[in-house]
Amino acid sequence: MRTFRDAKLMAKALRAEALARKQIDLSHSECLEIVARQFGFDDWNILAAKIEQSAKSRIVRAEVDGPEVTDPRRATSTTIPILRIFSEAKALEFYLEFLGFDLDFGGPSGGPGTPFYGQVIRAHSTFQLAEQPYDPGHGATVSISLADLDALHHELSLRRGEMGSRVWGPAVWVPDIEAVPWGARVLTIADPFGNHLRFLEPNDPLARKGLPRWIG
Repeated sequence: MRTFRDAKLMAKALRAEALARKQIDLSHSECLEIVARQFGFDDWNILAAKIEQSAKSRIVRAEVDGPEVTDPRRATSTTIPILRIFSEAKALEFYLEFLGFDLDFGGPSGGPGTPFYGQVIRAHSTFQLAEQPYDPGHGATVSISLADLDALHHELSLRRGEMGSRVWGPAVWVPDIEAVPWGARVLTIADPFGNHLRFLEPNDPLARKGLPRWIG
């Protein structure tokens, strides 16, 4: 369920859909104004103030209660990796069906027939997937800190058995969790395009406190 905090993402999706479906090139500010009215506000400035107020409230709650991890579609970082993909269908199969992400937005980046660009979210992790050859280079490695790595390994192993070999290219199993010298355990998963996701769980219970759990 989208909330007013998703307004900017909704505006981006609206702009892309208007261009793809009706060849109407709305500006980003026009889309923000439309989204603001959808939420019952007179203009974007009023909604922006509401978003800022909500963000400050969430920061205060996080300082008291720890990070908010109940909403699987809420990313807490302002740094979002952009991963190079070569097939929209294969990317969505891997990230949505196998890894259990939600598709936040996505579609042709510049109208019908153009490369895919989209965003996926799970727990506190957000990635953008780009099919454009001029965006990111392939072969990136992303480190994701979380708690309860064994539960994620079990979930992915079950899903790997259900989906069969179609989810990967050369890999045919979920690798074992490995201990690393810097006081953590790591599960490294390769996507079909040469990118690697390094799921890391600290050994120290205090370091694990407050980290998100990828609950299936």
